Amino acid sequence: MMKIHYQPIVEYVDAQFEAYLQEELKIKRSFIDYHDSRIHVCLYFISPTGHSLKSIDLLTMKNIDNKVNIIPLIAKADTISKNDLQKFKCKIVSELVSNGIQIYQFPTDDETTAQVNSSMNGQLPFAVVGSMDEVKVGKRMVRGRQYPWGVLQVENENHCDFVKLRDMLLCINMEDLKEQTHTQHYERYRCCKLEKMGFTDVGPDNKPLSFQEIYEDKRQKFYDQCQREEEELKQKFMQRVKDKETTFKESEKELQEKFEHLKRVQQEETMKLGEKRRQLEEEIMDFYKLKAVSGTLQTLVCTNIKKEKDLTCLVRSCSG
Repeated sequence: MMKIHYQPIVEYVDAQFEAYLQEELKIKRSFIDYHDSRIHVCLYFISPTGHSLKSIDLLTMKNIDNKVNIIPLIAKADTISKNDLQKFKCKIVSELVSNGIQIYQFPTDDETTAQVNSSMNGQLPFAVVGSMDEVKVGKRMVRGRQYPWGVLQVENENHCDFVKLRDMLLCINMEDLKEQTHTQHYERYRCCKLEKMGFTDVGPDNKPLSFQEIYEDKRQKFYDQCQREEEELKQKFMQRVKDKETTFKESEKELQEKFEHLKRVQQEETMKLGEKRRQLEEEIMDFYKLKAVSGTLQTLVCTNIKKEKDLTCLVRSCSG
């Protein structure tokens, strides 16, 4: 699926917040050596159409104004006349307000900077012109653009708002930009992230908790949960051991009964075989006895037959 055009910006800003949060969540933190990569300002360049803002600009700023300090800029401001430029600025501010888009306002609570910041807030969005070329103006070289009608100087406040932008960002309001990033945008991201992780930001007396207190509370809850789960696992393990012991005892009893049964069957079979063997031996003895008697009777019969034959021969001899 194709990402929404502003999504990469949101993801990048959130990634820097996440990196800072992960460093903050460490038990042993080292912010002295940590490189803070959070985005403190977004210079949003607007095309110099002279008409209303584009829908893509409104949608993008609407989705990032709660994550980063937005300073709108009109790019290539030299393409619009001064009168049209002023009208375009008023139209941009009106559209931002009507669409509920929050842009960065230079702070006016410090007496030393209140006057200049208040004046600069009235000149937003700044109209800027950029150039990498150096052009000769009189006896000096300046950064600007050469036109047939003359030279537009980037660092001339009468030509564009570049110098105002530079001074507002680097000289006057840099620390406030960092503070706004940390106390508003990062804190909003941090709260949402911790809520998703299950952290709470207030105690039982509705007083705000420090991050260390939140961490300790979460760590204790996690430790108690681990203890409960460990105890449940022990109980389950002991019950399984008891069940296994009962099963093993029942199996052992069944095996013992089978062994005793087989032993009785084997003894009975041995007795039956012994009895059959004894009967067989008796039958063999009777057979040999019968055989001996049969042999004796056969001998007697043969002897009687021979005697009868001899007697017959004798009688015949006497008769003759």
